[in-house]
Amino acid sequence: MLIFDGHLDLAYNALAHERDPRLTVDQTRAREADPPCEDGRGDCTTSLAEMRSAGVAVAVTTLLARCKPWVEPGRPAASRSSDWPTPAMAHAVARGQLAYYRELERQGEVRVIETRRDLAAHWAAWQAADADATGEARTGLPVGLILTMECADPIVEPTCLRDWHDSGLRTLMLTHFGMGRYAAGNPATDPPNGHDVDGPVTPRGVELLEAMALDRMPLDLTHLSDTSFWDALDRFGGRVYSSHANCRALCDEQRQLSDDMIRAVAERGGVLGLATYFGMIRPGWREAYQSRPIRHGVTMDHWADHVDHMAQVAGGIDHVAIGSDLDGGYGAEECPNGLNRHRDLHRLAEIMRDRGYGDADVGRVFGGNWLDFYLKNLPG
Repeated sequence: MLIFDGHLDLAYNALAHERDPRLTVDQTRAREADPPCEDGRGDCTTSLAEMRSAGVAVAVTTLLARCKPWVEPGRPAASRSSDWPTPAMAHAVARGQLAYYRELERQGEVRVIETRRDLAAHWAAWQAADADATGEARTGLPVGLILTMECADPIVEPTCLRDWHDSGLRTLMLTHFGMGRYAAGNPATDPPNGHDVDGPVTPRGVELLEAMALDRMPLDLTHLSDTSFWDALDRFGGRVYSSHANCRALCDEQRQLSDDMIRAVAERGGVLGLATYFGMIRPGWREAYQSRPIRHGVTMDHWADHVDHMAQVAGGIDHVAIGSDLDGGYGAEECPNGLNRHRDLHRLAEIMRDRGYGDADVGRVFGGNWLDFYLKNLPG
């Protein structure tokens, strides 16, 4: 079964953490084990080779840089941070990530998907390769990438969006953690005081939403504060979705989506991707693990509970998908037990079938819902 993964950070991991996605997961783990890397990246779970093995035909992958004018110049490992003091610096970092994807494309490792025609042809090629029972036909296929921006701060002014769109950007989030230039984001622990301020979309953000509507770019509502979420939903008339957030009813923190938010996205025809980080699946384990590393009690069944809840609240399985965020600032040790690398996502399919979901519903979650969404919302 093919997978369409709604959220990964491939270029960020390459350029901030020096992870070569052309290596296998085991090769990366071996490279990082001696001496051990202790910068928070965790045990590697994915790579392009792993994605081919797992059947990940397409992933929505990020350009990630934030503008935080208050960052301290003496902070440790500034070059590995997502935060930069000026919009121009954030812009340059994101452009570098874009250049990295294009170089991988030149090497035949990936294919940057920009149009519906691109996506349909790419998916058909993977379907044909998937029919080969040996799995060998996948080895030479490029992995399809749709480019998103996880925080719009690298867009120096809203009028610059057209340049980014012409370069291949097809969707974006207004902000990430903390207050951004375009909207208020999820609570963050970074200084200074007042950084975690809930509020509406900024005036600059309103202009950006208008520019997005002109280019018919879908808006990813992930990472918005509650006030900015509802304000963006009210102000933006285009297609909306959430790439990687779980259910607040099952893990009560602002980073997750409330039932009202889930219903609102579904009513607008959006898709909701579920993330694999254990702290977003079951409450309490993030704090326990950070204070005293333990073998945590979050399982794939707990993750499947979010599938059930989201489908019930959204009014059907046609709005539920995977936005794994694997290697998104954490590793295998902070994934549900049983999820050690990308191919283990298929264990969710087994659980869903055990719970009474048919093959068609499983296929919608693993690929069909994102495929339909982007076939409707990419340019022709």
